[in-house]
Amino acid sequence: MRNAQLSVPIVYWQNGITGQLLMGAPECFPAPAYHNKIVCHTTHEAEFYSRLMRQQEASREAMIDDERDAIEEEMLRNLRGHMHHQMANARNNMNRDFLKIWLERQEKAVNKRHTKRESYLHAEAFEHGH
Repeated sequence: MRNAQLSVPIVYWQNGITGQLLMGAPECFPAPAYHNKIVCHTTHEAEFYSRLMRQQEASREAMIDDERDAIEEEMLRNLRGHMHHQMANARNNMNRDFLKIWLERQEKAVNKRHTKRESYLHAEAFEHGH
């Protein structure tokens, strides 16, 4: 079934300079400048390029997350240092306990800023139950 013919070919465009894959327009439209048109007539070809596109998206998202971490880590470190200073100079135990709980929660907090996204062709997503 993997070599089943597609009734409507799936088209990808690959940037000739960077190698980045994009979903293309229907087969009758030309590829943009500096892009190569890849027409998939079988499901095997379509799944191969879809998997390649997902890998490229994952590496791109990881790079964005790393850039974000590099910027935000310094701010979070300064904020934690400020909260430690405030906790040491708190006027009463209630303020000190509040800041202590806040710092403990920040250490346990899961990093929700990282993106986890996968894109599939419609047929693939249906097969995977998405």
